[in-house]
Amino acid sequence: MNGNQINRKEMQNAVRDYLDAHVTKWSAIAKIGEFKNEFDLLNDQIDQTQQAQQAAQVFVGKNKKIVKSTIAQKADILNDVLETFGMLSGDTELEKNMGESYSDLQNMRNLDFIPKINTIISEAEKHLTVLQADYGVTPEQIEDLKADMDQFLELNGQPRAYRIASVRATKDLEQLFSEINLVLTEKLDRVMKIFKRRDPNFYNGYRAARVVVNN
Repeated sequence: MNGNQINRKEMQNAVRDYLDAHVTKWSAIAKIGEFKNEFDLLNDQIDQTQQAQQAAQVFVGKNKKIVKSTIAQKADILNDVLETFGMLSGDTELEKNMGESYSDLQNMRNLDFIPKINTIISEAEKHLTVLQADYGVTPEQIEDLKADMDQFLELNGQPRAYRIASVRATKDLEQLFSEINLVLTEKLDRVMKIFKRRDPNFYNGYRAARVVVNN
């Protein structure tokens, strides 16, 4: 995040915290609840995208052997989850393809290692919704593995496969901030005017939370 985005994010968190602390004031008004849910979802997505952006940065100072070992460890965790998911969901092909152990992955020739890790990443992303809900896999976990893979490919003299992760995250942040600004200015700010005279203390508290402080 740049400085402007950090300041805006602090404002968004202040709005979220203020509304959460005064839920009894507005909970009977369905439109506020609807807009608040939309706002919370976008705010959470900004948090996740920021973490993905950070995870996508290339780690410095690791040699190829250490990076490969780190990748094998992280991929093995996803591998085990995908194998279990395949078994429990009846996807025998997925179960079979995700059967390698850490040592299997670590000892693979780079020619086989790279496509194997890419397959694990691809399958994890493909099934992320259920893996996140039922098995505790996070998007950040996958982005972290991608970042390590980029470093490994770079050390191996190959172009990074996931270099778009950081750029995409930056663009996603800009889009998300734009979307959440519309929710605030065109929806929440307008509906909150209900309280301007009905409950001026509550309304003024909301307006105070909406101020972006330039640090």
